[in-house]
Order: sequence, then structure tokens, then C-alpha cells
Amino acid sequence: MEIYGAMLSPFMARVVLAARFKGIKHKVLMPKDGIKSPAFLKMNPLGKMPVVKDGSTVLFESAVIVEYLEAKYKRKRIVPSAAKAGAQARLIGAIFDEYAQAAILALFPHIDPAKRDQAVVDAKLAELSKALDIVEKMISAKPYAAGAKFTIADCYAVPALFFVVTFAPRFGVADPLGGRKKLAKYLAKARKDKLLGGVLTEMEIGLKQWESAKS
Repeated sequence: MEIYGAMLSPFMARVVLAARFKGIKHKVLMPKDGIKSPAFLKMNPLGKMPVVKDGSTVLFESAVIVEYLEAKYKRKRIVPSAAKAGAQARLIGAIFDEYAQAAILALFPHIDPAKRDQAVVDAKLAELSKALDIVEKMISAKPYAAGAKFTIADCYAVPALFFVVTFAPRFGVADPLGGRKKLAKYLAKARKDKLLGGVLTEMEIGLKQWESAKS
């Protein structure tokens, strides 16, 4: 299996987490001529990462890819079989993805203080705070997002939290997890976990490379 994209991308990271947990043999590759190249656009006409090539199957959109991996590679399930537990894991992941991560990513056009629309920044930071309050109540952190075992929730939670703690301070939020003890505990445990911590390290390396390329 080939997974195309950069590890800094939270969408890429969630797919890699699922693949690695399941023990799926894969290669992480950057598109040779970029995500807007004709060759890559044949795989994903949206020109976005990640893309997975699994034999003759080519898929894009990270949520679809994660569900595909779960459906095809049944060893080491990431969605609990019980209906309630499965829904809860997916729900935690959805809040991280659609609200917390979405809010922080929406701030990227305003990362330059000279070009910042403070009203937009304030609105998105409020959305972020609300989302974090919600997942603070939902998350288990014993030791994983949905309980004692790694689940699909972790695929979404870890990359999202990386972006929150990395970029929220650049908009004046010194401690974005301040007062949210379960989230702080969860992230601290994730950094020490072989799988989760490994991906976080790769995201940090990707961040340094991105910042170096900008300077």
C-alpha cells in the first residue's frame, strides 16, 4: 500500500495512525511533482492529501480511507463492535475533526499578524474553545481517547491536538488546554506512546520543514 502526503497534515496523520495500528504494510510518499501535478490529480482530482493506492484501489478523503482500512483489514479493529461504543468512538473523532481541528485550520489565513482579521480570529478561537470543552467531557484518557484501547477516536484526536497546541499560541492563546485536565493528560500520554508519539514526532519534523521552507 502507498499513502501519499506529508506527515504534517492531520488528515494524512490519521490515515497513517490507522494503517500502523493495524500493521498494514505501507509506504509514506510525497507526490513526485506535488499535489497539483497531472499524475497526482489523476488519483485525486481535488489535489489534496492523503491518497491511498492499495493494489488497484485508489482512494482519497481521509475519513473514507480510514473506514476502508477498517472494513478491509479486519485484524486489530479500531471501531468497537458494540454499537454504543463504536458510535462513541466515532463521535469523539468527529468533534475533534469537524469542530476543534476545523477551527484551528480556519485560522491559517490569519497567521500573519499584519494580515489578520481579528474579528475572524476571535470567532474561530471561541469555536475552538467550545469544541475543546466538549471533548474534555467526552474523552476517556484511560489511556486512549475512548477508553482502554486504541480506536478510531485516537486517529482523529492526536493530529487535531497537535495542531491546537502548536498553532493556538500564535494567536494569543498561551495554554490552549489550560484547565482541561483530561485533554492535557491524554496528550501527555500520547507523547509517550510508541505509536502515537511516533506520529507526533513526525508531525513536529514536518512542521520544522514547513517553517524552514517558508523562511
